[in-house]
Amino acid sequence: MRRMSIALFGVAAILFVAPVNEAWACGSDSDCKVGHCSGGKCGSCGSDSDCKGHSKCSGGKCNSCGSDSDCAVGHCSGGKCGSCGSDSDCKGGRCSSGKCSNKDDYLKG
Repeated sequence: MRRMSIALFGVAAILFVAPVNEAWACGSDSDCKVGHCSGGKCGSCGSDSDCKGHSKCSGGKCNSCGSDSDCAVGHCSGGKCGSCGSDSDCKGGRCSSGKCSNKDDYLKG
């Protein structure tokens, strides 16, 4: 019975801590390469300048585009940055299944 209680406590602790760590990717705007920190995640914006050249601001989020020149990584496709035809389109990342592996790196703190 004691082992069962310890095991249940361990599982509960993992379930509690995992979402908390994910939710706090940033604590302030200075933690973000692109956009503002909102809800613990980077990438929120109020204007294009908040996206720091990575993309355009649309609907309060960075990663919108109207043309390839709006994107720091990959091509513009379907209004989003990060599409590619080859690794060179990704500017440091790999092109896999038409998407840059680093398309979201700028949004991570």
